[in-house]
Amino acid sequence: MAEGPPVCRPPRFRVARRFRWRRAERRGDRGLAGAVARATDDGRGLTVLTVWTGLPAVRRRRPVDYVSDGLYHAGMVTLMALAAGAALAGSAAAPAPPRVSGTFVQDEAPRRTARQGPVGRYPMLGRSVQVDPAFGYYKDRSPESIAAEIRANGYGVVHYVVTSADKADPRLVEAFHRQGIGVWCLVFGNGCYTTADLPAGWEVWKMVTRTDLQGKALNDGYTRLCLNNADYRRWKKANMAAILAKGGFDGLEIAEPHWPEYPGKESPAYACFCAACKAEFARRNPGEAGLPDILDHASPRSPERNPGLWRKWLEFRRDTLTGFLNDLVNGPGGLRTSSPGVKVCTWTLALAQPDGLRRVLEDSGEDAALVARTVRPDLHGLQTHWPDWIRGDLPPDYVRAYKPFIDPLLAHSPRIPVLIQADIGSQKQNRWGWDWVRRFEAACEKLGARATTLYEYFIGGYMYSDPPRIAAAALDGNALTLSFTKRLGADAAQASRYTVKGRRVVSVRVDGSLAILTLDRAAKPGERPRVTARSIPDDPGRRLYDDKPATVLEEQVVTVAGR
Repeated sequence: MAEGPPVCRPPRFRVARRFRWRRAERRGDRGLAGAVARATDDGRGLTVLTVWTGLPAVRRRRPVDYVSDGLYHAGMVTLMALAAGAALAGSAAAPAPPRVSGTFVQDEAPRRTARQGPVGRYPMLGRSVQVDPAFGYYKDRSPESIAAEIRANGYGVVHYVVTSADKADPRLVEAFHRQGIGVWCLVFGNGCYTTADLPAGWEVWKMVTRTDLQGKALNDGYTRLCLNNADYRRWKKANMAAILAKGGFDGLEIAEPHWPEYPGKESPAYACFCAACKAEFARRNPGEAGLPDILDHASPRSPERNPGLWRKWLEFRRDTLTGFLNDLVNGPGGLRTSSPGVKVCTWTLALAQPDGLRRVLEDSGEDAALVARTVRPDLHGLQTHWPDWIRGDLPPDYVRAYKPFIDPLLAHSPRIPVLIQADIGSQKQNRWGWDWVRRFEAACEKLGARATTLYEYFIGGYMYSDPPRIAAAALDGNALTLSFTKRLGADAAQASRYTVKGRRVVSVRVDGSLAILTLDRAAKPGERPRVTARSIPDDPGRRLYDDKPATVLEEQVVTVAGR
């Protein structure tokens, strides 16, 4: 019988001098006077806080390592003790490593540091996951259970995918905030998955693709809208402002603003050849008779016969894409004006091929360094291009091949943090587990990236291989809530699967990743009930692919801190 990490209630203490992890001082808590802290990197993208204390339970000064799973935010900061941390939790005999929640109270406004990024109420940089509530994994459960599950897996930042304004749920954002989690709102730049939000007459905004030029219809589930259409830009600004006003997000990111599409002009989605693009190209290039002809190789305007025109076309796509993002952020009615104080993130693609930088520029019109230098976002994201993420043999340090994208970006805009996004399971062959994820996050940090994110949290390989585990527990009267690392199956609601020492479990209600136990009587002040959970399954029916059986927690024992 293996005993799981106990849930402990630590002392309350202050971190002095601008929350810089240099020195912790006592403010009424015995034993923390003169404690000295040092922040180091643990090699997994986390910050290790080593604390030397003179606690009576330790009886001598000794190092205690803690790992912060988020950047600065006021209120609760979750820590995990890696060694000998039980003393700070008030129980010298408790087995290591315990999970600890400590309350940090800032003495004065924190400064921006190399690892913290922009100062705000919630963290916005560091390790994060993308969450798309449109998937079934997030249906039929409370917002609180979703937020608790993300926190249980050690993440303090989420990128909330919003496909339409009505999908932005402020209750979920509030639930994330109650867990101390910062929330980015992710919207798409070059189109939409649903046209429900679009006004009458939006059809003229559509990109004209290679398929359209051939007189055919491209029906792939995504509606591409032209970056050069002035009406689309005006609508997009208003739509983003409305989403932010409704949702209470901390930041907004414009993902996938690229011109379609890899692998270039032979792609069925290659664009755009609409009236707005023709007019703008003519304005910028008055001596040219029209846009390049990508269908007829014998045409005098084909790339093969008129390379000069083709170079102008590539420059046009690069400059108008950059202008599109700059307009949405800094232009009239843009984010800086409509939503002051909200952080902004721009995205471009990255490709791990020998000529990846050229391919992204020529195929998609994206120049990451130019976008960052022109738009001046608070964060710039590099999205793993689909030729990379579909690989079943993709090593976690594949991002080293993104150095040609990162180096010029940091050279031209050193004050703008870089985020790198990975796909962890959109196809069966690229479902990655936690070991792969941690090595990916560590590789990104070594490259100078200060943030990472994963598409999408619930599709990772760990969902198919790892059993649920209890990460936290809370006792309120006779209600005991167990927070698991995964969504639970229906059988997890059976009271016979739980034992609470000195208590009888009357009933169990499952809410996503939460199991709420009703006990026959309330705990006494200071009492620390011991809980055993056995044969707790996850819910395989909610996964992206239903091709593997449920994973089952055989047994876990936790001790719940009393009030």
